[in-house]
Order: sequence, then C-alpha cells, then structure tokens
Amino acid sequence: MKAILSGMLASSVFLTGCAGVGNMLGHGTEHFYEGEPLPMSQVSVIESNGESGWGMGAGINLIAIDGKDLSTFAQSKQALKPGKHTLEYECDRSDNIMDGKHVGHTSSEVELEKGVHYRLVGTRQALDKKDWYYSEKSFLGQKQRQLETSICKLNLVKHKTLTDEG
Repeated sequence: MKAILSGMLASSVFLTGCAGVGNMLGHGTEHFYEGEPLPMSQVSVIESNGESGWGMGAGINLIAIDGKDLSTFAQSKQALKPGKHTLEYECDRSDNIMDGKHVGHTSSEVELEKGVHYRLVGTRQALDKKDWYYSEKSFLGQKQRQLETSICKLNLVKHKTLTDEG
C-alpha cells in the first residue's frame, strides 16, 4: 500500500512539474491585465512567435506591453483588455534560423478589438546609415546597448474570433 501511495505521489509531482515547465516555455495564455480573468469573448489576445512569423514575415520578440516588461519565460499569448496598447518588440534577424538574435528594437501603439486573437508578425527593413540608432534593454539587471541598422515594422494579423467555449 505504501508503494502505491508513493507511486501516486511521485506521479502527481511529476505531472505538476511538467505543467509548470510547459507554462514556463510559453504554452498557454497569460492574463496581462488587472483583476479577475474575463471571458475570452471580452478580451483581445496577442500571440508572438519568435523564429517563424507563421510564414507571413519575421517572428516578433515581444519585450513589454504598456511599459511592463514580459517575464523571461513569458507565455506566447497575452490576453489584454481591448483598446489602445503600446507594444515594445523586435524582429527576428532571420526567418529560418533559430539563433535568438533580434533587430529593430522599437515600440508601436496598437488598437485591439474585443474577442479577436491576433498574431504579431514583423517586417524587417534595412535603414540608411544616417538613420541607424542605438537601443537599450535590460536583461537580468544588466543594460545592453545595441546598434540598430534595421527597423522592425509590426503587423497585427487577425487570426480568429474568440469565444467563451474555448
């Protein structure tokens, strides 16, 4: 009987750990607003997919929403209240190589509709040398400065209508 209980406990701990790792790796939706979770039909969802862009352009590395930094292990989808939001982001340097390098650190204001799931896609464009600029971001408490020779333009692509059924 002790062996069965120990096995059940170990299985429970293992499954809980797997769910936690899944959440850390960006599966699921993070509620990025104050208060209790709202029905899905009452929110907007933005989804970033660094390293692919779903074949519609460059992937987007989302850094902050409305001045609030995303955590290191942020979800790939954020539920927001509809309306205007400021997104800070970068484009993946390459459409096909998962090297974790990004270009065009910038921000844009977007208007989100309720009940809509958007995919974030970027368009990279090289800048004339006279337009190059430095961007700064923090990582683990250290400021990093990078010379930006490209710009990243954000495209909101309506993916699907959200319902309360899932």
